[in-house]
Amino acid sequence: MRRPRDRMLRFQTTTIAVYLFVVSSLLMNQAVAQFGSGARSSTKKQQTQVSCELLMVERVPPLAAQRWGEIFRRAGASVRVRQAMGTDRAEISETKRGSLRHVMATGLLERDGSVIFENRRFRQSQGAALAEWIRELKIYGAQGSDEGKPGFGLNRAQFDRVFQILAARVGRNPAGLQLTEALAAVGLPAALPLRMTPAATELLKKDVSHRAAPDGLSGLSRGTVVALLLNGAGLGFRPGRTPEGELELRVSPLTNAAATWPIGWPLDRPPITSMPKFVEIVPVEFEDVALVDVIHAISVQTEMPILVDQRRAFEASIPLNELKVNQEYRKMTWSGLLDRVTFPKLMRELLQDEAGTPFVFVTTRTVAQMNERAKQVERLLDQKAK
Repeated sequence: MRRPRDRMLRFQTTTIAVYLFVVSSLLMNQAVAQFGSGARSSTKKQQTQVSCELLMVERVPPLAAQRWGEIFRRAGASVRVRQAMGTDRAEISETKRGSLRHVMATGLLERDGSVIFENRRFRQSQGAALAEWIRELKIYGAQGSDEGKPGFGLNRAQFDRVFQILAARVGRNPAGLQLTEALAAVGLPAALPLRMTPAATELLKKDVSHRAAPDGLSGLSRGTVVALLLNGAGLGFRPGRTPEGELELRVSPLTNAAATWPIGWPLDRPPITSMPKFVEIVPVEFEDVALVDVIHAISVQTEMPILVDQRRAFEASIPLNELKVNQEYRKMTWSGLLDRVTFPKLMRELLQDEAGTPFVFVTTRTVAQMNERAKQVERLLDQKAK
């Protein structure tokens, strides 16, 4: 039979345990509530108000201004019509205060009754088009959507920011890693996340035979490495703006219609100064040697990364690992040798990454591909120079 003192000790111990459990539960619930509240406040949806102002440079029929007031009201924006002053100009700007964003669009009310905002003209019969533009301003702010715009729809400061982040060198060697792990090894910051579009995700689900990342990428810039890794899976990326104005890298399937970030840029300096060993004249001679071994040997001798477009070679039914090449004794540059052993099915491009590091890209030789490459680089160089 238990003594009263034993029963009392057990009762006290149980009571203390229950008390500690209740207290810890309350503290845990309070912490979860505080965390949830913080998460909700940090992701509070941004609200956008759009106001428009129409400037009359010339005399405009009063009825036209009255009609535009009704059209803007139906489009979900307030409008004010006034006479233009000497310092007035047409522009679209925005201000932010907390989660509230205010977009002010100042345009011109022409004598014929049409309105002009920057490079857009609306007539009174185009109320639906105006409403769509107002909706775009509410979603994306003063810059509007970046879809279909030159320079990826970024202004100069945004483009420079993206270029600066992508110019950082990759310190970890992703060789041998699969796509997801290789992209993680690039080390993109949270300020410029990589986002897979639904089309990219669907493509990756259909084609699971992605090759491991090649060697020779360590030390090159993030932009070039990411572009090359995605290219191997039939994907490309382009910088863009979110509706909140943040920057991101959007990954989508490669098409001729959509511009993507290039694998490398034209050399700033001629090969004689940017890659002197590559244009060094040397005696060469070999017989029935594997093409991949010759490419590797040239890379080692010139200390120059030589990257091969494995995906396009595969799609063009070029068996890279089976090709044998020959070269009778002759003195030539390493660049000339690479031209000889890759011709006629392949070609080499002398490029540099975003940090200015030169490298060689070996890809298939097609007229359509070369023309598209030239257009792509030209468009991006124009944006880079703005």
